[in-house]
Amino acid sequence: GVQFGQGRLAETKPGLGMLAESVVRESGVGGLTHAELDEALAGRTASVTFRVGQESFSLNGVALTGELELLFQLLMTQLQDPAFRDEAYQLGRERFGQMYDQMESSVEGVLQLKGERFLAGGNAGYGLPPREEFMRLSLPEVQAWLAPLFAQGPLEISVVGDVRPDEAVTLAGRYLATLERTPAPAPVAESLTFPAGQQLEALVPSAIDKALLVLGWPTADYWDIARTRRLNILSAVLDDRLRLEIREKLGAAYSPTVFNQPSRVAPGYGVLRAMLTVDPARAEELSERVLAVATELAAKGVQEEELRRSLGPSLTSIKDMMKTNRYWLESVLTLSSRHPEQLAWPLTIERDFAAINAEEISALAARYLRPEKAAKILFRPESGQESGAR
Repeated sequence: GVQFGQGRLAETKPGLGMLAESVVRESGVGGLTHAELDEALAGRTASVTFRVGQESFSLNGVALTGELELLFQLLMTQLQDPAFRDEAYQLGRERFGQMYDQMESSVEGVLQLKGERFLAGGNAGYGLPPREEFMRLSLPEVQAWLAPLFAQGPLEISVVGDVRPDEAVTLAGRYLATLERTPAPAPVAESLTFPAGQQLEALVPSAIDKALLVLGWPTADYWDIARTRRLNILSAVLDDRLRLEIREKLGAAYSPTVFNQPSRVAPGYGVLRAMLTVDPARAEELSERVLAVATELAAKGVQEEELRRSLGPSLTSIKDMMKTNRYWLESVLTLSSRHPEQLAWPLTIERDFAAINAEEISALAARYLRPEKAAKILFRPESGQESGAR
């Protein structure tokens, strides 16, 4: 992985990063189109993918061990000679048009179009921009914004897998350390406000008779890792309670999904959300039940038995996760030059999760699952009713 720049934080218009990512991926490099690059790499596994992340741009490469030098050559070429081809732009517009068609006619899609921005306090950088706004973005805008950024700021290079460290260092020096880089712009600060106590409801022109219900509570940002780990377990406990309440007590065949999403870029901001796809006629009833279950958890705390039931799968998955390249690259090394505390997290992850107790989770539930802080999203299929935000 090669990280540089500020990613979506540097966007000058909503959606520009999403479009730029598509254009660069489909354009190949300056000397070769996408098809020609694929042909040149035929029989090799090495490939590089460009991504506009939340707080950085990245080139993520994959290769067999014997192709490590080729991988570094591809990374260097993409950085030195990115392409912005009109055919890639037109292909992207066509695909995004199809994506908007699907999203505008499904309750899950409207969550991306309206709900994510609502939960971010109206910040235009969250969720997807309106179709008309996105479709006005031009190829010259993409190139003018992104091309200079490929040559700005330091490069963070992370290599994980079956490699010799000395070989990786030598290749990084040969192909990437020699690149001329100009100073990067100052980091952009992000500020988000959770819509505590607010509701967003909308009708969706969908032929499928189902509604999407989301209840969210404000939590905290990512960087207190012990707190973040415990909020993950609180989410698992609430998920378990909702499953028992809705399936066993109400007899409804719905599968709630509960997770905490702490921000890496906005200080103090995070959202613990419970999401259910429901029968539109029972949406209000289920909304009340979800809020009641969360409120009871906040008031009465967590039982030791249910904590163990929720914690057990996490302890098992951690052991498996730590054997993967993906964990070491994405959770530990990527952006560790900016956040060096990440390098210490593997040293504590198993011990810290195993030490989580019911008292800690109960305290977090009491602090964060307060009913007056909850925000509600409800998207229903059109049925002649009025909708709006309030």
